[in-house]
Amino acid sequence: MALLVSTTIVSCDIDRLPYGAMDSDRIANDPTGSLDALLNGTYAQLKAWSDPMHRAGEYAGDNMMIRGSSTDAFYEFISFSRSPNNGRLSQFWDSGYKAIAQASNIIKMFEEGKDAEIDSKLGECYYIRGLMYFYLVRAYGRPYYQDPQSNLGVPIVNGTPDDVINMTLPDRSTVKETYEQVIADLKKAEALITETDNPSRIKATKGAAQAMLSRVYLYMSGTYQSPNAEYAQLSVDYANKVIQSGEYSLLPREQFIKYNTLIPENNAETI
Repeated sequence: MALLVSTTIVSCDIDRLPYGAMDSDRIANDPTGSLDALLNGTYAQLKAWSDPMHRAGEYAGDNMMIRGSSTDAFYEFISFSRSPNNGRLSQFWDSGYKAIAQASNIIKMFEEGKDAEIDSKLGECYYIRGLMYFYLVRAYGRPYYQDPQSNLGVPIVNGTPDDVINMTLPDRSTVKETYEQVIADLKKAEALITETDNPSRIKATKGAAQAMLSRVYLYMSGTYQSPNAEYAQLSVDYANKVIQSGEYSLLPREQFIKYNTLIPENNAETI
């Protein structure tokens, strides 16, 4: 006698949203409620960006050395033989422009002047975008004092194109135009980010925007043989804003030697 077993398979109707993305309809229906998640996603791009950013600069300088050779794409930075298909450089470029796109998309979603808290978060987006363009133009463009009006910087692409299938992206802007974008974004960040009695040290702040503006103007201030006094003074002025704010202080020696073990929230020297 045969025993027949009937099995019924029932599936549950469960919708699970991915952790690394947000549904466009959900954002459209509640943009204000989605703002924090969107901003956190923009900051998340900096994790993939920061690793090759540090290595690209440090490996080609005199701050480290390597014995022998390596098959890692980073070795090209040390041997000054960078190739266009270097995956580490692609990571630096792609993550930088993803952060720019996400920051720009948030900026376009919200009107300024309606809510101080939202304005402050828009200021964080402007900071991220200005920061990315500054590091990109320094990596892919000539120094500012070398004919910035004609030397090429990087493409200025502020946001995801409406038609990503048939999109036409702009050519590279000049170094001067890229620096103008950087300064405009950082000044906007300085103006929009709300001043608080206890500024966050893990996100963009007014002090961070001022410190970065000081650094931007320093890179524009020329050389010892041919200085630009106007930009040098602006660098000093913005540095003084940070120093005189009273929000930050240099760590004593016994704490500074443990700097990397201190969390940013409890580190008075971290801007």
